Amino acid sequence: MKKSLIVLGLAASLFMGAYSSVSADCKTGNSSTTVAKPAAEKDKLVKDSQEVTDNTYFVNAKWVKDQIKNNPKTVVLSVAYGKVPGFSKGHVPTAMQFSTNNIESEKNHWNILSPEACRKAFTKYGVTKDTNLIVYSPDVMAASRVAFVAYWLGVKDVKIMDGGLQAWKNAGYSLEKKSTEPKKVDSFGTDKVAHPEVLISTPNDLLKDEKANKDMVLVSTRSKKEYMGNISGYNYIKNTGEVKGAVYGKISKTSGDVAYLTNDDKTMKNPAEELKYWKDHGITPDKEVVFYCGTGWRATAAFFLAKEEGYNNVKIYDGGWYDWDKSHQKDPKKYPVQKGTPGTSSYKVYAGNEASR
Repeated sequence: MKKSLIVLGLAASLFMGAYSSVSADCKTGNSSTTVAKPAAEKDKLVKDSQEVTDNTYFVNAKWVKDQIKNNPKTVVLSVAYGKVPGFSKGHVPTAMQFSTNNIESEKNHWNILSPEACRKAFTKYGVTKDTNLIVYSPDVMAASRVAFVAYWLGVKDVKIMDGGLQAWKNAGYSLEKKSTEPKKVDSFGTDKVAHPEVLISTPNDLLKDEKANKDMVLVSTRSKKEYMGNISGYNYIKNTGEVKGAVYGKISKTSGDVAYLTNDDKTMKNPAEELKYWKDHGITPDKEVVFYCGTGWRATAAFFLAKEEGYNNVKIYDGGWYDWDKSHQKDPKKYPVQKGTPGTSSYKVYAGNEASR
């Protein structure tokens, strides 16, 4: 990434642990007025003085400010599910509101829309493959979701502002209240998806990938209660369980967070402890690592952390538990479900009418 596409996502109100009957991972519209104390430098992934390289995806507010000032190709998107709460009261200068509904839909099971639809959504905001795009959010999930789609399509430089709007405020930078009008462009610059390899769309695609890559590690970014099959995590998903063979990634505490990856102030944590857990559970850079969750939000945050930490063969299974469960109901033998932790007495596999060990 020689330049950066900045997607600013003011979605803290969307990620407080509740979940909606009409939306995916924690798209709630509930807001919180609590402002956490800024994390200590040693506890953060993104340092106050950071070196930004092609393999950097999370950037600090100072870097964003410099890009807005010095790089005319910079586009800033403030991302949320629907309208951005509090946008008119103050946002990062030049930022435009961008809804996640532009790149996914309930009709499509909250999966990513077609490349054509996503390109069309971005070009309405002046985003092309050569744009410097920056995305931010008080919670990283909405920002990561939009950044992932941009990366998948082929925007050459995509960055996520660590800590969202609160980090901008903590740095003492001024807010803007006026709205920047989108400058639509006629073409994205290419009709070819630049990184088709990072997106596994359907349960059947996942089975094909697993067959082709024997060392693939499928990582659930869902909470422990979801992983164990105690809850579904969503009031629009009735059934519980996980994709057979999935490893618990220790990434979220509820369906509305990636709390093991973030500090209280919503900045990304120093990943040392998380990376050790991954290594201890076979989630290593030498393997193909596929992240998934319920419907895609939590998994994309883990995706970018892994990319930044040297995982070169990392992917997203976008259909998540939502689509796998639907497929399991139709063909349980082809799409088996597990509950409990593999290798323990709690573990059961459901591949038909009866549960088997």
